[in-house]
Amino acid sequence: MELLAPAGNLAKLKTAVLYGADAVYLAGPKFSLRGASDNFSDTELREGIKYAHHKKCKTYVTLNAFLHDKELNELPEYVRFLEQTSVDAVIVSDLGVMTVVQQHSKLPIHLSTQASCLNIHAAKVWKNLGAKRLVLGREVSLEEAGHIRKEVDIEVELFIHGAMCMAYSGNCTISNYTAGRDSNRGGCIQSCRFSYSVIQESSVLEDKSLECFPTSLMSSKDLRGLDLLPKFLKTGVESIKVEGRMKSSLYAATTINAYALALKWCDSTPQEQWPEKLKELSGMLEKIPHRGYTYGYLNNQPEAAVAAGAESIYQGDRNGRNSGYEFAGTVMEVEKSKSFTMLTQNSFDCDRVLEVLTFDGSVIEIPTQEMRTLNNTPVQRANPNRLLRFSFSEAVEKSADAAGTFLIQPLNVVRLKT
Repeated sequence: MELLAPAGNLAKLKTAVLYGADAVYLAGPKFSLRGASDNFSDTELREGIKYAHHKKCKTYVTLNAFLHDKELNELPEYVRFLEQTSVDAVIVSDLGVMTVVQQHSKLPIHLSTQASCLNIHAAKVWKNLGAKRLVLGREVSLEEAGHIRKEVDIEVELFIHGAMCMAYSGNCTISNYTAGRDSNRGGCIQSCRFSYSVIQESSVLEDKSLECFPTSLMSSKDLRGLDLLPKFLKTGVESIKVEGRMKSSLYAATTINAYALALKWCDSTPQEQWPEKLKELSGMLEKIPHRGYTYGYLNNQPEAAVAAGAESIYQGDRNGRNSGYEFAGTVMEVEKSKSFTMLTQNSFDCDRVLEVLTFDGSVIEIPTQEMRTLNNTPVQRANPNRLLRFSFSEAVEKSADAAGTFLIQPLNVVRLKT
């Protein structure tokens, strides 16, 4: 089963690949639903696809915005460019976009979740139109997904982790109304994450001074389906997808590593041992910013999920920084058995302990008392976007795997406990 990772920019693409992704999805500067993400220039796209393919990782480019005729006129040239890059597939949600892709290339087409494909009949139509894979709507349960896959005989992809949209398959217009930015054309500002005051109309008429209590009634918790991985495997779906092209490299490294390790575990150990290990790996996902976790509709059809009450509504801080960890930086260079150089992401003082996330899932603690600049000047406080050098302790010097490979390597993500 393919593990599909988000790649918001070239650095995140490399992070996802190195931490275990089998495929990544990314976008150019146009035609995608993540207009606020860094995204990829043409040059970066070529480099990213070449890097991923060198690491035996597939690449899918999103063309999933709902486009108008003016933009559709610009699309053929970009589609021909994508075919030249040897991208493995494109992800579309609009029939017009799908038609343009088919007329100007031989690129495989994956249907976006935005198309709201939820049943066998719709799946058959999209297959007949030329879709190779269906990214089913998030309203579909695992049981339904398995049934659709079997009856239609087509590749199925399901979201397993990440932020959840409160609207049906992401087709929302709240951002259009509150900010004049079209959610379905890459401009969503996540209006649903704000707190709103709900007042019963009759109460307002009776008491003009009625006190209102704000609530995040439209803000969903994040999806986490790692515990349900045995059910995903049972359905036979071809790909499990992690959301988060606008999230940090810490998010990419942690989520992809957790799910990659879980898949390897399930592939190599007896089934009776799965639950305990999956619970342990699921705990890794508590150490990244999130809005609480829910199974969404994976275990239930929509009606049953709604009947369960407000379990999936997130009532906390809009930014969801309830992990206790933040992104400290990225390892840029390693001088074996002596030191490594890190590009910092956030500020921290010299009395803190850094945690390097290795590609095999282990964590190596690094003290910061002796952090220095590249000129060997001691530093008391690290600021963002600086190159700093950290010496290895004796324990770190001995950190090698069974093959003797040194565990701290370039592009390792480093986190900081807050």
